Amino acid sequence: MIAQDVQGAEAARPWIEKADGTFRSLLDQENQVGKAYGCKYVPVGILLDASGKLARSVSSVNIEQESFRGEMEEWLTHDRIPSSWVEDESVPVTQMSSSEAEADVQFQLGVVLLKNEKREEAIMQFRAAMVLAPDNWLIRKQLWALETPDMFYEADVDYAWQKEQIAREESLIKG
Repeated sequence: MIAQDVQGAEAARPWIEKADGTFRSLLDQENQVGKAYGCKYVPVGILLDASGKLARSVSSVNIEQESFRGEMEEWLTHDRIPSSWVEDESVPVTQMSSSEAEADVQFQLGVVLLKNEKREEAIMQFRAAMVLAPDNWLIRKQLWALETPDMFYEADVDYAWQKEQIAREESLIKG
């Protein structure tokens, strides 16, 4: 499991403990894994083979979904990647657009500022990153977690609140 939280290990710990995994968990505070695999939202599933090659596209991974569970069982018990997971090798890896690259710079600066206990300045950088890459939900959710931690760390995800937040942000982005 890889937790992506700009606030560090202590902020991610309750989520990792809730998952109750019996395996090592990592923290990707700078979104290095997200950038490597093109992740723009959380939570997300990335399945890699033993050599680190992407075995299944980045997407929603739901073990409760019968078809996905069957594919996982095939992979784990027979060491055979299901045909539905095989990517077309001729499709190039998507590169970041110039605005996404600029958003990443703002995001990384925000992470540095946050590590240096400059929370308000970090929030400004995350807001700037969100405006540059409004479809990057990882940036949005990190910003939301900083600005309204009670909506992220105290209870279950409030999807109605998130929809309201998106509407407020859309007016800021357009305005």
